[in-house]
Amino acid sequence: MSQIVLFDIISLVLVLILGIKGIINGFIKEFFGLLGIIGGVYFASRYAQEAGAAINTHIYTFGNQASLYLFGFITVLIVFWTACIFLGYLIAHALSLSGLGMLDRLAGFAIGCAKIFLVFSVLAITLNSIEFIKTKIEPYVGNSTMFPLFLETGRAIVKLDTKEMLNSIPLDKQPNP
Repeated sequence: MSQIVLFDIISLVLVLILGIKGIINGFIKEFFGLLGIIGGVYFASRYAQEAGAAINTHIYTFGNQASLYLFGFITVLIVFWTACIFLGYLIAHALSLSGLGMLDRLAGFAIGCAKIFLVFSVLAITLNSIEFIKTKIEPYVGNSTMFPLFLETGRAIVKLDTKEMLNSIPLDKQPNP
């Protein structure tokens, strides 16, 4: 079994501290914020190429596939996240008169912690997919209990193939000036 290391302590403390924000926002806003972030990354990692192609066709022409993918990813993420947050505020406002304030706040804490955990998971899988960064963080997370959980959860959310992305970048035959 893995031992608890400094990375585990820091990540758990951050999850709990940032989860306190859920007490302030309540369940509905936190749930829709979580849905926006995780759903946005989920859909963005799957539809970034299509969104990038639409941007390339209708808004601005990019020179390479990596730029198309990046701007498509960011666009899908922002649109989905913003729509979820807006919907969350509408529903929270409609339910504000229900009288379930304490339950809403406690459930908000749980969802707030889950949201931060999932954000850390996406960050962990993204950083772990970059070989240079992976070798740098290995001494700090090698014996961690939390990092494998972040990676496993992140793999379920993000469809990220850095090798495919690198292969799609055209290599210039000319030296840089």
